[in-house]
Amino acid sequence: MAHTSAMKRRSWIVLVVVIVIVAVAALIVWQRMQGPCSGFAGPSVTKAELPPPPRAGDLRISAWNIRNFPRDDRPQYPDLGYLRRTNFCDLEKVLAGLDADVLGVEEIHKPRLFMRLFRKVEGRRRYRSVFSRGGGRWGQHVGIVWDSMRLHEAAKPVEVTSVALDASLRPAEAVYLRSTRSGGIDFTVVEVHLRAGPRGYSERLEQYRRIARWVNAWVQKTGDQDVVVQGDFNTTGPENGSVAQEVAAADSILATAHLRRLVNARGCSEYWEGANRHDGIQVPALLDRVYVRGMEELNRSVELETWLHCARMDCRPLVSRPGAEDGTFWDVSDHCPLTFEVRDCDLDTPGIPCGS
Repeated sequence: MAHTSAMKRRSWIVLVVVIVIVAVAALIVWQRMQGPCSGFAGPSVTKAELPPPPRAGDLRISAWNIRNFPRDDRPQYPDLGYLRRTNFCDLEKVLAGLDADVLGVEEIHKPRLFMRLFRKVEGRRRYRSVFSRGGGRWGQHVGIVWDSMRLHEAAKPVEVTSVALDASLRPAEAVYLRSTRSGGIDFTVVEVHLRAGPRGYSERLEQYRRIARWVNAWVQKTGDQDVVVQGDFNTTGPENGSVAQEVAAADSILATAHLRRLVNARGCSEYWEGANRHDGIQVPALLDRVYVRGMEELNRSVELETWLHCARMDCRPLVSRPGAEDGTFWDVSDHCPLTFEVRDCDLDTPGIPCGS
């Protein structure tokens, strides 16, 4: 009888120890996933995959889809290192490293939280922002952030609701900015996030048409030809079609508003699971683009560049499996930030040297 009682006590002790170990492990995982620096140790943000400082006298313009900031509640795939939660520390490093005068963003669920994070890294800059009121079915707001030390609003920001074909889609956001420098540049930035997926191809074509019509009307209203249209165009091509087919169609439609596409020097802007989903191999895609009208101040020697894992992998397939998870892809965004530069001068104003 005593032997049986001793065995029961040992069993209870073992059970309690197991419960405690499981509880502690669960707490560690929970804290890791909830904390501001939750995510994988690396590879994470490195200097090599962020842009060098802007050229003297230039303004840097950037666009970035920060995947469902600050959190994506879609199913997790922990066996593939699929966390889908924003690592604030990595994001802060990227925002500081971009050193942008203008940053357009998409998929921001909590704009106020985003700007609190942004202001932690602003340093010598003083950022202002505007975000769309509408965010479509998933509450994904687009926004534009700019350094008020370098640029100020030349007109009240505009939410371009016509781009959202229905309540499930996202409007565009536009702001007309003017350099604080005497004789500096002025231009309008339009941030977009279009309908996703091959099945949305016909809707995207209509969105391209509405963007073109809006830009033409806006230029007529402001009298200023300089416009940047940028963001996540979700360029997947039609069903049974190609990405090149959609890019050609978009280029043709937007050309009616005298918008020309900047060439992506690296060739991709995002990674996704590909046809063989959940195999841990991500493939590159070109969803994000930049179009410009006018912008003769564009610094022709600086191409449109993509950074983070797009730079790290040079747009080759990205392998991310347990023990070799790619930090910024899983913990910040599947998209990569884009950057390009313009000279801070008005070429129509004589007697003022560019970039001085």
